[in-house]
Amino acid sequence: MKRSKTARSVSLLLLACLIASLLSACSDNNEEKSATAAPSASQPSGSNEAAGTETEEVVDPLGKYEPAIQLSISRADEGFKFEPGQSIDKNLVYDFYESDLGVKLTNEWVVPKEQYEGKVNVAISSGSIPDLVMVNGTQLKSLIEADMIEDLTEAIGKYASEATREKLNSDGGLALNAASVDGKIYAVPAMTQGYWESSMIWVRQDWLDKLGLQPPKTMDDVINIATAFAKNDPDGNNVDDTYGLGLSKELVSSSGVQSNLFGFMNSYHAYPGKWIKDGSGNAVYGSVQPEMREPLLKLAELYKSGVIDKEFGVKDISKMKEAIIAGKLGLFYNMFAAPFDGIKDMIVNNPDAVLNAYPIVSFDDAPAKTYLGPTAINYWVVKKGYKNPEVVVKLANFFQEHWLVHPKLEYSTNQETGIMYSQYSIVGFDSPMAHIIEHDAVKAAFDANIQPDEKTMTANVFGYLRGIYRYAEDPKNTKDPEVATSWIYYQTFGTPHSGTSVLKHYFDNDLLTPTALKVASTPTMTEKMSTLIKMENVMMTKIILGEVGIEEFDKYVANWKKQGGDQITQEVNE
Repeated sequence: MKRSKTARSVSLLLLACLIASLLSACSDNNEEKSATAAPSASQPSGSNEAAGTETEEVVDPLGKYEPAIQLSISRADEGFKFEPGQSIDKNLVYDFYESDLGVKLTNEWVVPKEQYEGKVNVAISSGSIPDLVMVNGTQLKSLIEADMIEDLTEAIGKYASEATREKLNSDGGLALNAASVDGKIYAVPAMTQGYWESSMIWVRQDWLDKLGLQPPKTMDDVINIATAFAKNDPDGNNVDDTYGLGLSKELVSSSGVQSNLFGFMNSYHAYPGKWIKDGSGNAVYGSVQPEMREPLLKLAELYKSGVIDKEFGVKDISKMKEAIIAGKLGLFYNMFAAPFDGIKDMIVNNPDAVLNAYPIVSFDDAPAKTYLGPTAINYWVVKKGYKNPEVVVKLANFFQEHWLVHPKLEYSTNQETGIMYSQYSIVGFDSPMAHIIEHDAVKAAFDANIQPDEKTMTANVFGYLRGIYRYAEDPKNTKDPEVATSWIYYQTFGTPHSGTSVLKHYFDNDLLTPTALKVASTPTMTEKMSTLIKMENVMMTKIILGEVGIEEFDKYVANWKKQGGDQITQEVNE
């Protein structure tokens, strides 16, 4: 039965009050509101007297469990690299958790990143999940409805450190709201930067220079550059073996993963797979909006003319990366951290290769705005009945303390090999503006010729700056693994055409379209969205391949609405 709008409003008000009271790291001008709201927030949990008693208890947010506790977890293998003798099951970070926090981690299962979502779905269906598991919004909804996870409201209020509270409150409570139902918080949001879903143009600058082309300022420029890269032999080998525009079969993802399609579509004010606000302020699904038609037609035209790989429809993103590394692809759309995404061998193979980032451009007179995603797409949950549910909060505190507030470099990154130990950590998250802050710090130091100083800089800024200086002093020596790894930092943070410089341009010039989705999922979205996305991918692929005309888009829109899309839209707006 649907609850009334009044009931929903009261529930949301209580939740807002609860979040305000739990996450009290607010500015001075909010103190009066928080103090007024706190008593209302305590009502669902018990009396004001009980709440007061809890507050007086002294709790150490980093207190070590003695004896140590066992905690089973799930992991997605993202291609982690390890020092000799270490593995995903036994490494220095896991040892650190046990020695300093008293938490013995056991990987109940580890699967490749692309299989993780499916593995979690199977675990949920079987009714058996690890003690601690990271889930997406749809899975969170399913777990709450099945009563399979702990209510973490009290744990967050009681154990969250100041740094954890600050991060969880940094988006005004939006992520916590998405992790909550009926005033109860069921997960620690894996706070992230919405701009992981923001797209930009990555282009081979050396190819532009060779062909006498200028960086793109309009979509006509993009089309002309992509065509020249495919037709005019930019690698100079007298073989027709290059492509101008990168595309792979993953056109739209249900998990919010960056797609190489987004930036191109954003240039036409289209937002496939995303929820945005329409002119009336209502949330609408970007894939069914009329703005989709023009870019689909243009992509079909580019495919027909040979600018796009003829086999893109059966090749995953790894194949596109192989083309970049091999020097066969000159322009693609991706996130700001594309250099981190397994493509550094491009400059190992060709030290003269230059890959620059540029803002997306518009096909008309209106400014092109890329998408700004939610501040959390994944959530850490604790299995129902686990004896120490607060451990997820203490793990979050541990990450904040030892990787961000007072970083221990020995657990961060091996600067010589580039192995990132921090990737082995769990329940880690940072400010929604973290990389912009780091960009500003790195740029200021580099421009002023300030050398890296681990005593005065954060671990990330120190590492990035050291890498930038290392690459800048010997950029052609890319056979040296340290130089090649340093290129990643240089191209992401160090150059005028780095990924973070483009991000800063977006923020400084209001060139971002924020998500309109304020909840993790809805009932119908949980049930039907994966099927609708498959239908969407099929439609777009067929149009681009020229197998069907643009009228297929209109058929898709009608079917999307009938097969649950209209109901999802209604629920999203409620």
